[in-house]
Amino acid sequence: MKKKIIILGATGSIGKSVLDIVKKFKDRFDIVGVSTHQNEKSMRNICAQFEPKNVIFTNRKLEKTSNKSYYTGCSNLYFGSESFPDFLNIDFDLLVNGISGFDGILPTFLAIEMGKDIAIANKESIVSGGNILIERALQNGSKLIPIDSEHNALFQIIKNYNPNDIKKITLTASGGPFRKDTFDMLVNRKISDALNHPTWKMGPKNTIDSATLMNKGLEVIEASILFSIPSNKIEVLVHPESIVHGLVYLIDGGIISYMSQPDMRIPIYNALNFPNIYEHYLKQTEFTSLNFYELKEEVFPSIRIARSALDKGFIATSFFNAANEIAVDSFLNEKIKFTDIFSIVETVTGLSNNGNPKSIEEVFEYDKLARKFAYNEVKKYII
Repeated sequence: MKKKIIILGATGSIGKSVLDIVKKFKDRFDIVGVSTHQNEKSMRNICAQFEPKNVIFTNRKLEKTSNKSYYTGCSNLYFGSESFPDFLNIDFDLLVNGISGFDGILPTFLAIEMGKDIAIANKESIVSGGNILIERALQNGSKLIPIDSEHNALFQIIKNYNPNDIKKITLTASGGPFRKDTFDMLVNRKISDALNHPTWKMGPKNTIDSATLMNKGLEVIEASILFSIPSNKIEVLVHPESIVHGLVYLIDGGIISYMSQPDMRIPIYNALNFPNIYEHYLKQTEFTSLNFYELKEEVFPSIRIARSALDKGFIATSFFNAANEIAVDSFLNEKIKFTDIFSIVETVTGLSNNGNPKSIEEVFEYDKLARKFAYNEVKKYII
């Protein structure tokens, strides 16, 4: 039987990669639901080609202007994030969450409550509500299958070993466009510089996160949550080619690595087919030159700040994520300098209490509070 799939963020980079895969394997997958914030043109094309039953625009303002007749093949049209419970009220097997930012946490939580499996690229929801999501997933029999290339790589290795077999793990980082910079050079970097990633094609927020290495800070937290590994056993290594996506060090002295070309369709394909493995339509490439470098934490303090958040608990990781989202948005709107992102995130993270949220409602409250603190910090750095 076909696997019934819902794609959140269907018009973004992750969503487009999922659609490319489904297009090649229509006998294996059926798209029953798709979401976007407000990209009506792309959604019309998706509806015409894949005929999903449910469509949701998280921008409620579109409800006044959208015409259902434009979305050929779609049965139900929803608007606003508050409509996610109705949107998800269909028969499906796997939710692919490609939404960027904290906005992805609500549908993730709802799918977990339904006992559904989630292929998740939305690391921010795990960082912000990790303890709640993991607990509820265990209780409801829901599986969280990571799509991030690093975490999917580690996921495929770690599933073959007992926790006590593992000494430590390593996440690789491309280093972004500024990996050779000094801190003084970073101060003057512009938006166009930061959006020019040498390896990956991503949305603006994720691309800036790669340039600051905040994405790697988020990923250290995500790996700790997903694999139940303390942060002092998670290392980060700069690897510009993005061929080696993760390494697992075993207690017997062995090191297991996962290698593939830097194409998100590889980890997505793995997540869509989990727990099975099938031949991919992408050709495997030969690798002749691999380089690795130590992370320059004196230039990029992101991982250090992320570790300090993990030490305090998931309230602090929620603050870390919220502050970063506000800071990145402020940089993209030319309100602050590139390096101000580090200062804002570190200050706001330091304002959090120790401990963990006790409910999903508390996760939302802590996120709201952190954003308030972050906005206040941004005012201090406005150019």
